[in-house]
Amino acid sequence: MTKPQALEIWLVRFPFSDLTSTKLRSALVMAAHRKEFIILGIFSKIPVNELHETWVLLADNHPEFAQTRIEKDFFNQNR
Repeated sequence: MTKPQALEIWLVRFPFSDLTSTKLRSALVMAAHRKEFIILGIFSKIPVNELHETWVLLADNHPEFAQTRIEKDFFNQNR
């Protein structure tokens, strides 16, 4: 198996808040050092009126959107 590299998108098992189960989700690898990684979760559903200031929204009309390799603009579809 190949080792994740910084700025790659990988599928990762993220735990639910209550830690009873996990769900396979996309994640951006921010940094990789030996067997440790810093990842950023990529989520498709944004709760209405719960946009956090630390979240980054990606729009499919951005000139560099294709470089993300994300298939669609989830933000505009969920509003």
